[in-house]
Amino acid sequence: MKRSIVFLICTFMLFGSIIAQKVGYTILTGKYFGQKTPGPIPEVFAPGIVSVPDAKYITVTFSSKEDEFYLYRWDGAIARILFSRIVNGVWTTLDEVGFTKGYKAMEPHITFDNKTIYFIWDKPVPTGEQETPFKIWFSERTSKGWTEPDYAGAGMFVSSDREGNIYTTDMTSVMTTGKTYLSKVKIENNKFVGYEKLSIPQYYGSQAHPCIAPDGSFMIFDIDSGHHLFVSFRKNDGTWGDAIDLTDRGFDIMAGGASVTPDGKYLFFNCKGQLWWVDIKAITELRPKK
Repeated sequence: MKRSIVFLICTFMLFGSIIAQKVGYTILTGKYFGQKTPGPIPEVFAPGIVSVPDAKYITVTFSSKEDEFYLYRWDGAIARILFSRIVNGVWTTLDEVGFTKGYKAMEPHITFDNKTIYFIWDKPVPTGEQETPFKIWFSERTSKGWTEPDYAGAGMFVSSDREGNIYTTDMTSVMTTGKTYLSKVKIENNKFVGYEKLSIPQYYGSQAHPCIAPDGSFMIFDIDSGHHLFVSFRKNDGTWGDAIDLTDRGFDIMAGGASVTPDGKYLFFNCKGQLWWVDIKAITELRPKK
């Protein structure tokens, strides 16, 4: 009897392995798709699994429980948001999120309470709202999944800290000055109603794609249409320190679209179409000494 049970178990395992091979899916478990975590030198994230040829991976976001992963992929014609989550201990295959289908979708970000996901969506804004070059929409989590998207306001790329502060690229003056800025967003009834421009010393063209640290202690951003990263550390008085050019610290000038994992341990960014990650110490060790 025991031998029969063992035989059946082995048969099911073999059958599952064959099915997995047929669909080209590798069973992945553990944090970060089971990948070996990087050190101070950037590495491509999950090569052949998440980072694959012939696709450009731009930005990512993890849920604060790190059991969901959302990814903005662009293949030169279609911009889509893909996702994977842990089900029964195993990461599911990457698939397009259902609530953005029909329009180009980009730059997802999940808030720390796991209740809201922000993203750029190319759907026309609701009647009465001013059409802008980039539009932030959001969906809220329910017991049945994400709600139908609702319009939040003008902006590009959302980031948030553990306190719930929301940051975005301020697009309100791009049509008049041609420049964008990093701003903290004022929100009322889930709508963007104001932008508090961040005063980071040493201005470098148009600052964009703000990446706030989970604890709010530093801000990473890029300046050249999604490339060329800088970091600024928040001082004890709440003001921002001089921006530090990360290309002087070993980062490729084509690196951009940064995001920090919810546990604050790793930095993700895109570079030349691939998704990279690195130990956050590569950033925190740059903090100016007191």
